[in-house]
Amino acid sequence: MLLKLSIHNKFQFRMIPDLKTIIFGHKGEIHYIGGAEVLPPPLDPVKEAEAISELGTERDSEIKSILVEHNLRLVVYIAKKFDNTGVGVEDLISIGTIGLIKAINTFNPDKNIKLATYASRCIENEILMYLRRNNKTKLEVSIDEPLNVDWDGNELLLSDILGTEEDVIYRNIEEEVDRKLLRRALSKLSDRERIIVDLRFGLNTDDGMERTQKEVADLLGISQSYISRLEKKIIKRLKKEMVRFE
Repeated sequence: MLLKLSIHNKFQFRMIPDLKTIIFGHKGEIHYIGGAEVLPPPLDPVKEAEAISELGTERDSEIKSILVEHNLRLVVYIAKKFDNTGVGVEDLISIGTIGLIKAINTFNPDKNIKLATYASRCIENEILMYLRRNNKTKLEVSIDEPLNVDWDGNELLLSDILGTEEDVIYRNIEEEVDRKLLRRALSKLSDRERIIVDLRFGLNTDDGMERTQKEVADLLGISQSYISRLEKKIIKRLKKEMVRFE
C-alpha cells in the first residue's frame, strides 16, 4: 500500500496521520510544530530490519509510517546542506520529506542497498528537482557564484552543491551500460582517481556505502571543492572511455 500525500497551497501537505510539520528548537533539537516532542531517533539496525521484513504484509501501511517518521532526521540533515540556495529550510524539509515517502514506497529489500542510502538519494533528488525546476533562471545566472569557503580556503560554488548532469549519468551507468565496459573504463583511471570513484559511489568498498564529497575530502585530507572539480573530470573521462570501448 502506498503512503498517500496531498499538497495544499505551498508545501502544506498531509503525509501520514499525526505527522506534524518540523521546526528547529533550542539546543539544536528538532521538534514538530505544534508540539514539544523531539523527532524520533532512527531505528536501531535490528528494529529496522524487523520493520523492513514486514513490508508487503497486512501491516504494510503502519510499517511505512514508522519508517518515514524514524527517518525524518535524515531529511533534516540533507535539507540543511541546501540552506544557501535561497529556499527556506522548512520548505526544503517539506520537499525532502516527499522524497523520503517516495523512497519508503519504492524500497526493495531484496536489492543490495541499505534503506538510509536509498532514502538519501531519493531525498536529495527530490530537492534537486525542485531547485532546478523552480529556480532555473536564477541558477543559470548564479550557479558559478561562490557560496562559501571550505576548510581549505577554497570557494564552494552552487554547482558543487547541486551536482551536475554527469553525476546523474554516472548514477544510471549500471542500468544503462554493460558492467564490462564500466570495469574497463575504470581500469584506465589513476590510483587516486579510482579511490575517489570507489568512495563516492560505494564501489569495491567493504560497506558498499556511497559517501558525500565532504566525507571523501575528509578521508583523503583534501578540500571538498577540489574533490568536486576532480570528480567532474573523472566522470567525463569515464564517459569518453566507455564510448571508445563500445
